[in-house]
Amino acid sequence: MRTSAEMAGGTAVGFKGKVRGFNADAERRLKDMLTAIGKWAESESGMMTGHIKMSVSTDKGGITLNLTDMSEGVLIQGNLRPTPEAEFHIMAALTDVEKGDLEHEMVHAMEDSGVFLEFDHRGHSHDHNHHHDHDHDHSHNHNHDEECGCEGDARKEEPDPEEDEDEPRGKCCKRRYDFR
Repeated sequence: MRTSAEMAGGTAVGFKGKVRGFNADAERRLKDMLTAIGKWAESESGMMTGHIKMSVSTDKGGITLNLTDMSEGVLIQGNLRPTPEAEFHIMAALTDVEKGDLEHEMVHAMEDSGVFLEFDHRGHSHDHNHHHDHDHDHSHNHNHDEECGCEGDARKEEPDPEEDEDEPRGKCCKRRYDFR
């Protein structure tokens, strides 16, 4: 069975994990985070075609954040009272963007949102210490004073045929989202 992203000729990326210290400010920052991902998609392909969705929940309730149309903005449904810890799931299914680039932008948006997110993806942990390694030829180190800086050669002349094509490649960037 094919996914909706595959049928549309697009790509999908998802993450899950924990939100620490969820409150109204965190909710606003998550909304801004989805908007930033949507704006990036627009800059890549001329318009955001697809959807970006996030859920934040506990056993006492939850919210969903949905972005399908940039002119409407992020729609939020449900209710979640402030809590020290909640689970989150986020996914983006978009057309006309590369999977590695989408994953890369989502990681930056999550790390730069100002929300304490602990997430797992492909067996390695991403936490708020601002380091991520995409299982490819470079890694990124972040702190609040510096921008993203690739370590190693992110842009190979020729792809290695023995490398897994499903692994994200990413690209060197200078992107930093400011949610303040």
